Amino acid sequence: MADEEAADRPGRSGDDPPPGGRDRADADPGPADLDPDPADVGEWEEVPGPDADEVTYDCTTWAGESRAMLAALLDSRGIDHVWQGTEVSVHVEDEDAVDALIEDVLASARPALDPAADKVVFEVGTWPAALQTSLADALTVAELPYEWDEQGDLVVYAEHEEEVEVIIGHLPDPDDAELSADDGIAVHELLDRLFVAAGRLARRADDAAGVVGVVDATGLLERTSLPFGFESPQWRRLVGAAARVRDALEAADPEDPAALDDDELRDAAGELQDLLRQYV
Repeated sequence: MADEEAADRPGRSGDDPPPGGRDRADADPGPADLDPDPADVGEWEEVPGPDADEVTYDCTTWAGESRAMLAALLDSRGIDHVWQGTEVSVHVEDEDAVDALIEDVLASARPALDPAADKVVFEVGTWPAALQTSLADALTVAELPYEWDEQGDLVVYAEHEEEVEVIIGHLPDPDDAELSADDGIAVHELLDRLFVAAGRLARRADDAAGVVGVVDATGLLERTSLPFGFESPQWRRLVGAAARVRDALEAADPEDPAALDDDELRDAAGELQDLLRQYV
């Protein structure tokens, strides 16, 4: 199931730009240092590029998943940007907005694997989010480092390949009918239902129809394989936002880490609705 070393994978070289940006060969940016150090993935700074109207960020040391998420966020916000390899340039007037997006990405970022180490890739990018989560949880329990690449596939150190294969072998079949992707119309209808339900909760945290709608729709989303037209990081972010609201609704104990008070729940539901707005 594993591909050859990630660096040798056709179409997936470490210098390929993630989806959503335009490659620009004639740029010579003065990159910002955005190194998600394993000890603190949130530290970063920026410097202007040679063009006074641009700011350039160096995302070379990021995990592929984080670069893909930033590209997807820039696209969804309509922010004009240019990728050269793993560096991205934006207009100065968009600097504050991009800084905020980078903070969001780094807040959930995993430290990247050692770029000099041999790695293998497991093609799991089209798996349902629930199955990807189970895989990630199992890898964490086994203390096996990993990251997701721009296509949402799993990247691990080559020395751990056999251990990861054993873990994957114990997971449900991703082609199981209970986990398969539905047709595009059904997925769109599901997102519409979730959008309406989230909107109800954003107005009133105890709205009964909103509670039932979010819980039911999120369960279906988690069992849905990556739909056509979605990038894997986008889909995982969407399912994760829905799961956060669902888990808060199902938290019976206020001390539960997933629990939210009414104001926090309304805010989380509003954020979910805003995220869904571009898809409905």
